[in-house]
Amino acid sequence: MSAWRKKTAGLMAGVALLGIGGITPANAGVTEGQFESRIEWWTAPTESRRWYDSNSSSDYTGIYFEDCTADGGGGFNYADLRLWKDVPGAPDRSKGTRRNYCGWVDYGDPDDAGNYYFALTDVSSGTFISVRYVKVGW
Repeated sequence: MSAWRKKTAGLMAGVALLGIGGITPANAGVTEGQFESRIEWWTAPTESRRWYDSNSSSDYTGIYFEDCTADGGGGFNYADLRLWKDVPGAPDRSKGTRRNYCGWVDYGDPDDAGNYYFALTDVSSGTFISVRYVKVGW
């Protein structure tokens, strides 16, 4: 068997195992919804736009950062982001905080239909961040 065919067979076996185990990260390309954006000069507690998740699937909610900068002397190390469910007439409900090191971060399946948003809660270096490419998937 050629090296290419072995790699392809190994990849397909890995995908099959992940599918059997019910693990489907949001960046796997099969998501309920997504949007792309950018972040410029965000400081805590800046919030993202809202989106509606009907929770019609068990897809994870996640956020991807690419080309990140911060105003601190050490550059961008990480940003802490909290996923919130917007609850009209009541306090919004936190669905967890994750640390993004300028890559993909999954929050799991929020398991609840509604409007969601991210809020920046902390920047490791400095007071603001900018991210050239942001992708949110759910």
